[in-house]
Amino acid sequence: MEQTILEKIKSYDTIIIHRHNRPDFDAYGSQLGLASLLKLNFPKKNVYVVGDDSSYPYPHQMDIISDETYNGALAFILDTCEMKLVSDDRYKLAKELIVIDHHLNETNLNPTIIYKNEKWISCSEIIADLAIKWGFEFNKESASHMLAGIIGDSGRYNYINKDNGEHTFYISSVLMRYGVDVKEIYDFLYIEPLAKRQARLLFSDFKLSENNVAYRFNDQALIEKSGLDFFSVSRGMVNGMAGIKEVPIWANFTENEAGEVVAELRSRNISIVDIAKKYGGGGHANACGATLKSFDEAMLMINDLNERAKQ
Repeated sequence: MEQTILEKIKSYDTIIIHRHNRPDFDAYGSQLGLASLLKLNFPKKNVYVVGDDSSYPYPHQMDIISDETYNGALAFILDTCEMKLVSDDRYKLAKELIVIDHHLNETNLNPTIIYKNEKWISCSEIIADLAIKWGFEFNKESASHMLAGIIGDSGRYNYINKDNGEHTFYISSVLMRYGVDVKEIYDFLYIEPLAKRQARLLFSDFKLSENNVAYRFNDQALIEKSGLDFFSVSRGMVNGMAGIKEVPIWANFTENEAGEVVAELRSRNISIVDIAKKYGGGGHANACGATLKSFDEAMLMINDLNERAKQ
């Protein structure tokens, strides 16, 4: 299948790369990494990246393209295989669609090709692995994007295990050959303005279920009071409950502007992705999420997580 994807790439003059909405490091890393690789190895092709925007370590800009650009084009969707999560649904206008993903979800996108490896820690790792197999030329830009994706989705290499660790470190070592500044990635992750650090104090408390599931609720009023953006609260505050010996599962529930509640779920040594799927979400075994209708539904999810924590 790897060779088939390469032949598809070679046969199209226009390639448009999508990924999931509310992009994290891996969504960006795989999307921008693939785009950089294609531009480097096929300089005559028209390569575009589309979607919503978020914070990310490296300078980037999403392309503004017309519907007509999709005529006769090849579209990629990376780091998700679910229709509702794709940022910009105009991939439907493309001639063919290739989906590359690593999450524990089934696809409803009806692609020409779907390429998945659920063992590997990130979609960026898959893109890098494919590029190595294809004999692509790399540079610092493409390698930096993909290593950022690997660092992000591995939880700074915290989520690797005996099944995926060797390959993750191998790919990382290959990418490091191209002069990636790892400190730049980690500085972006850990260094923040004083005001943001002080705002975090608003999100430092949490509740515990009977079986020590840690959780907290963040409504719109609290987000506005903090002065932080939604992503910084939803994704950024979940691991404030991590690293506590007695807490095997932790969850952050954040209300968005539409009144929905975005659940970010994390665990240590307990798979919880099936619970995320039960509520229409998905992701990884120990890092997943879902979008819920209300905080009442969030309490139902907490009950399920509490039962799982008994194990």
